[in-house]
Amino acid sequence: MNINTGDLPAFLIFSQTFKKLTDMKRPFIPIVAIATLSLMYSCKSKNKEAASDTTAAQEPAKKEAATTTPANEPKTYTVTFSPDTVLLGKDKEAAVKIKNAKAVALQDPDGKDQGIELTFDLDVTNKNKLGGSHNIFFRTDNFRLTLDNGQNITQDDGAAEGVDPESTKELKGIKYKIAPGSRPKTLNLFHDQTRASVGVELK
Repeated sequence: MNINTGDLPAFLIFSQTFKKLTDMKRPFIPIVAIATLSLMYSCKSKNKEAASDTTAAQEPAKKEAATTTPANEPKTYTVTFSPDTVLLGKDKEAAVKIKNAKAVALQDPDGKDQGIELTFDLDVTNKNKLGGSHNIFFRTDNFRLTLDNGQNITQDDGAAEGVDPESTKELKGIKYKIAPGSRPKTLNLFHDQTRASVGVELK
């Protein structure tokens, strides 16, 4: 039986229309919820991917920075004197300790080998007792460095100091220039007509 809405009161027409809208909203609400959840998941996935890409881009840069080394760094050697302490003088009054030894490979601007520069310092102790005129004057210009080819060379730079009894003085910057193809073998020290020899090794 068909009812003509024109024959129904106004409130009945409103009631039927509201019921139809309500029936339509029931399936619509879950659809909206599912679409909202999908959109949120998609945004989170994109944010994770962006963060991963940023981390991956930063890691190679860190590794590259860690492996970077200075270019054209000069070659250095570890120097060993054996023994590193000797006694000199007729009464063995001068105790000499070799320290701060280092050696650097030399090159010209074209990269050609120019030999080795050997440098070291000395601590010189006057073992004489106080109360007498027993000062000593110690110098390094009479030292000789013997090379592995048998040659003896003199210092390129040195030091000299007067040392009071029962005291120690530091002599700094003793330097030898060694020709290409040679290595130091023995350092010969002289004082008051006495001599001591120590072995020299570069590694």
